[in-house]
Amino acid sequence: MISVNEAVAFIKENIPGLISVRLGVIEACGFISAQDIYSPLALPPFNQSAMDGYAIRFKDIEKNNFRLAGEVAAGGYYTSMIEPNSAIRIFTGASVPEGADTVIMQEHAIVSGGNIAFSPLPAKQGMNVRPIGSHIQKGEIAFAKGQLITPAAVGHLTGLGITEVFVYNKPKVAIITTGDELIEPGLELEEGSIYDSNKPMLVAALASLGIEPIYINHVPDEPEVLYKDIQIAFEKVDMLLVTGGVSVGDYDYVVTMLEKAGVKKVFHNVKQKPGKPLYFGTLGDKLVFGLPGNPASVLTCFYEYVSIALKSMMGYDNAVLKKSFLPLKNSYTKKKGLTHFLKGIADENGVEILSGQESYILHSYALANCLVCIHEDVEEKNAGDIIEIHWIN
Repeated sequence: MISVNEAVAFIKENIPGLISVRLGVIEACGFISAQDIYSPLALPPFNQSAMDGYAIRFKDIEKNNFRLAGEVAAGGYYTSMIEPNSAIRIFTGASVPEGADTVIMQEHAIVSGGNIAFSPLPAKQGMNVRPIGSHIQKGEIAFAKGQLITPAAVGHLTGLGITEVFVYNKPKVAIITTGDELIEPGLELEEGSIYDSNKPMLVAALASLGIEPIYINHVPDEPEVLYKDIQIAFEKVDMLLVTGGVSVGDYDYVVTMLEKAGVKKVFHNVKQKPGKPLYFGTLGDKLVFGLPGNPASVLTCFYEYVSIALKSMMGYDNAVLKKSFLPLKNSYTKKKGLTHFLKGIADENGVEILSGQESYILHSYALANCLVCIHEDVEEKNAGDIIEIHWIN
């Protein structure tokens, strides 16, 4: 067996080269930018009013007696230079007339016929005016390589007139679940059978990363059927996830069939609980994870290993789970030799290790927002001790 840190290192060493594609900005939401994106213009492209009010020359404010000389709405512009002691009615987002340098909000205007005074007077020149390029200058980096394109980024880029971007492509993923005892949810549960929770759980876990698997199947514990399905999956994908059948039981055929299909083993068995039988291999540039069959083991291995590989393939600079160090609310004892990943609930006051840590139990996982990591050389952690946690939501 290898350590948790060694397993992570081996996975990172085998990440294939990144592939970039050009996508429309909206379509690119959820992808990582593959290049620096430069602004093609200054924004705002003109001096812009931040308020509904009146545009004036600040040097005229001492007299505080203005003549209403015109109006400019958003989308329009004032064609002339503003004259001394004149005020131009202006609306939010509109272009400030040439020569004007200050906008006084309409609530401060005292209008009498065609004359206007203001109370209180503006405190300084430039109030309520957004200068040209105050958001971003032409040629400035608008969005850096390696950043996640979010809905806000979509708004930012489209506001600059950018319609397409280069992003790192997301990997194509297949899921194969194994086990004669598993049946589809919604069917009548037969004696000796359980519902297949691994398949929908992995689909949901992939969706949390913005990935939709392109091939999903369940196969019985029959080696040749499994072998054929593995071959079908490899024709379609960059990563294959197989659940169950990676241990040493009489019906555990997955590793043998993967390697028959040409997979090169990188490691098999990690010093951890749950998920010790984890298998990782490669077929050319394709990555393969053989995940244990118990659902809590599957999800732990997904969070701690599969998600690292996927995020790395998507171009994330930091692909590992976010870590924090918090005081432990309850004690925990184990033997040395295995790193334990424990379902926990963390808040600003600390973290509680939940009951129901067995690898077949998902109820506690459904409540958890983190995994508590107790390393292989540690035997005991007491309430109040500082503990490492990995955030999962």
